[in-house]
Amino acid sequence: MPQEQRRIHVTGTGRAAKSPDFVVVSLTLSACNTEYADAVKVAAQQIEMLRESLVEAGFNADDLKTANFSVEAKYEREEFRDGNAKRFRETFAGFDCRHDLTLSFDFDGQKLDAALFAVTNCLSQPKISVAFTVKDTAALSDEVLKSAAKDAQRKAKILCEASGVTLGKLIEIIYAPEEISVCREIAAAACDNAAFNFRPEDLIVSDTAEFFWEIE
Repeated sequence: MPQEQRRIHVTGTGRAAKSPDFVVVSLTLSACNTEYADAVKVAAQQIEMLRESLVEAGFNADDLKTANFSVEAKYEREEFRDGNAKRFRETFAGFDCRHDLTLSFDFDGQKLDAALFAVTNCLSQPKISVAFTVKDTAALSDEVLKSAAKDAQRKAKILCEASGVTLGKLIEIIYAPEEISVCREIAAAACDNAAFNFRPEDLIVSDTAEFFWEIE
């Protein structure tokens, strides 16, 4: 009967930090009207005003991209009395036209200030959020995995030395990739001052992998 292989199983944890170099401004416009055509018309006017404000701030008209567009019938729940009984019914409130847009560019404090000042002072009054991220997410992910491998090997050597055995050859690696969030999002409220002075923190990313070595 063959001798059972002796091995050590270690989970390596990798981490990497990088300063954000890309920004995504997410904007949501909403228009509601009892007439479908009127809701869509108001939404189109909102977008046009938003584009004009951004062009005046130094952006190109096509820098503003559509992420999602929808028109939905909305209903309100209304309470009424039927004799002594309390009942509810839904009444038509109108058509809600929603337009989600993004404005993306290399991170620059002054450019971001200009974008937010233009958007927050636009009559369209969109909801705003700002996300800081990195352009080369693959390179950051690679750095994390290299860190995980080094971490696992370091742990394995320490455990073997403490146990009086010798670390042998690497026999297996198990890695189940998951989507890593390389983004930090914040809400941006309306402001009368163009100097928002955003100073985003470094983005810290982590991931794990399992490593198996022979031990002698």
